[in-house]
Amino acid sequence: MKHKYILLSFAILLMLTLNGCLNPGGSPGGISPGPPPGSSPGTSPGNTPGTANGTITGRVVDATSGLAFWSGQASLAGKTVQISDGQFEFKNIPAGRHTLTVSKAHYQTAEVQVNIGTQPSTVEVKMWPVYSAAHLDLFARLVHAEARGEPYEGQVAVAASVLNRVQHRNYPSSLYGVITQRDSRGYAQYSPIDNGAINTPAARSAKDAVADALVGWDPSRGATGFFAPAKVPNRNNWVWKQVPLVKIGNHQFFRSQLD
Repeated sequence: MKHKYILLSFAILLMLTLNGCLNPGGSPGGISPGPPPGSSPGTSPGNTPGTANGTITGRVVDATSGLAFWSGQASLAGKTVQISDGQFEFKNIPAGRHTLTVSKAHYQTAEVQVNIGTQPSTVEVKMWPVYSAAHLDLFARLVHAEARGEPYEGQVAVAASVLNRVQHRNYPSSLYGVITQRDSRGYAQYSPIDNGAINTPAARSAKDAVADALVGWDPSRGATGFFAPAKVPNRNNWVWKQVPLVKIGNHQFFRSQLD
């Protein structure tokens, strides 16, 4: 009988030893260890539970005309994207409240508070020109005087070329300064200033052309000047020596050789 107890004890000890070998590093009884301290089920160490990102799309328009922007920039949460066809989009933005900044030449910078959630959101931003109503009226009267009778695209191109001068280092940095600029001999850069045509009220199409040029439509392809070839037959005139870009209607649009 004593030998039976000894054999039984030896068998139990052997089983316990084998169980420990089959579960190396395991807890007593074969129970697997839990997750490391500070982690949660379903997450790996280093990930912060509860964080979320969202997407926001936006539309940018002129506050007065309602026209969508052709260009510009939008910035949000350290990211910057380009505006195209009046639209922009930000992805993977941390959830929460952020300041959206939208900017474009000839417009006041806009700042809008937006809330980013896990569901996609949208926002519309209305932008105001930096120019006064009086200066925009002067601008439209210039376009009317210079491009009356031209196709609408040509009227927009004339307006765009004026705005291109505002942005160019070789010209005054203000709209009024560009329109009223005179050369060293005292002649106005735009003849309607000298001949009085600038005083004629602008037609609706000229006003619309100014609005389209402001939001970024530029049929002139970046021109800073234009002239009517039929009215300047002398090929030795300085305008013929500039870099031609595109001809629309009766006007040849150009940029300076010094640009």
